[in-house]
Order: sequence, then structure tokens, then C-alpha cells
Amino acid sequence: MKTISVPLSRDAMHRLDLDECIPGDLEELSVSEEEFLALSKTGVLEEINSTLSKLIDEYEDESIQGQTELESALKIFQKLFATTNSDTLRKIIHLNEMAMKYDTGMFFYF
Repeated sequence: MKTISVPLSRDAMHRLDLDECIPGDLEELSVSEEEFLALSKTGVLEEINSTLSKLIDEYEDESIQGQTELESALKIFQKLFATTNSDTLRKIIHLNEMAMKYDTGMFFYF
């Protein structure tokens, strides 16, 4: 199972880095294999990787951190959501907005 995690505080982000999270530290989305394939077909991961110099892909751990990166990612997610109406993208947009609100990041464990 692939997971996208958003720490809900700076302390939670530090604990995530140490793999010492406690209940309530994270907002998470589990992405099934089917959802991942559908997400890949939208081109959103390629665009994020290209625009932000990331490597969000299978068997890779990656993060989007900092307001500038999060804002850029949000624009990409929203643009593709408008054309696909993907439920998975809607959930990812919510996580992106939470990461911006808490000034943390989105952590992709694919």
C-alpha cells in the first residue's frame, strides 16, 4: 500500500523523520494500486516531478516541503483535478492544503 502523509505540526514532522510518530501526528491517505495507476495516467506525477525536480514514483520516498513547493504542487493538482475529477486527486488536494496550513509537507511513501 502506498501512503501520503502530512504531519500536523513541526514537532510531528520531526517525529516522522525519526519514525517516532504518535497518534494524532499525521493526516494520511492510503493509495491502492488501482488508484496509483489511475493517478499515473493523469500525468500529475510526471508534472510534479518535472516542475519541482522530484522523484515521486513506485519504490521511492519523496516529499514536497516549503510553501513555495506546496503552492506549485497545489496548482498542478487543481489543474488536473479540473479535467479528471479524480477522487484521489481531490483527497491529495486536501492533504496539500493541510500541509500549507500547518507549514509542514507532504511525504510520499510509494
